[in-house]
Amino acid sequence: MINDALGSLSIQAVCKTYPGKGQGTQAVDRVSFGLERGEVGILLGPSGCGKSTVLRMTAGLESITGGQICVSGRQVRGPGQDRGLVFQSYTSFPWLTVEQNVAYGLRINGASSRLKEGVVQHYLNAIGLSRFRQHYPDQLSGGMRQRVAIARALANEPDLLLLDEPFGALDPETRQQMQALVLNIVRKEKMTVLMVTHDVDEALYMGDHIAFLSSHPGRLREWISPGFGHETAAPDRGSLQQKPAYRGLHERIMGMMRDESVPI
Repeated sequence: MINDALGSLSIQAVCKTYPGKGQGTQAVDRVSFGLERGEVGILLGPSGCGKSTVLRMTAGLESITGGQICVSGRQVRGPGQDRGLVFQSYTSFPWLTVEQNVAYGLRINGASSRLKEGVVQHYLNAIGLSRFRQHYPDQLSGGMRQRVAIARALANEPDLLLLDEPFGALDPETRQQMQALVLNIVRKEKMTVLMVTHDVDEALYMGDHIAFLSSHPGRLREWISPGFGHETAAPDRGSLQQKPAYRGLHERIMGMMRDESVPI
């Protein structure tokens, strides 16, 4: 049964096979899970397990070989305004100011009323870049440029925010700051998130649910709901990591990572 509530995500028996010799290469095999509005789901697993493939199929950037994906009850058949996507690489337009970058999606989609309602200013405030609104991307640090990309996706107010290792290129301190920033924003906005990461600590810090995928092809090995109780705001990282349940779950996931890793 498909959940048609606003912001819901339903992934049902999704498969992806790339053409090639014989029957081709199967990257994803019958993956199924779902998210309710406001939940943060994490795609986790070893390299080559199909995490980014599942995310790109959800974004409508990859075709689906089998199964179906629905966002807010509507089947995904290609890219759409109901989904916002942020990649690991910085994707700001260098010829536009910070403010113009954040407003870009609204302008090309003809959402002039939302521009007038101050949506851009709202998200500039949320990411802490109001005083840099007239700066250009090459005048900003890497972390600030990634904030711009996230704000641009948020300004369209998508039903589902898709994050493909968005903090992977950042230094550890900036990465932790960005994790807390994004988690606080999506909690406040009650936004549904599906995020790819290979970092176990990041998955446990941010995720309400973790879809751990096995390797070659990617199958849902385990659906994990950590239950650390941070529904309203980003948790204190130090306190969270001291919990026995956190340490035990971290060790168990690392064990699965070792099980699924393919020797070089």
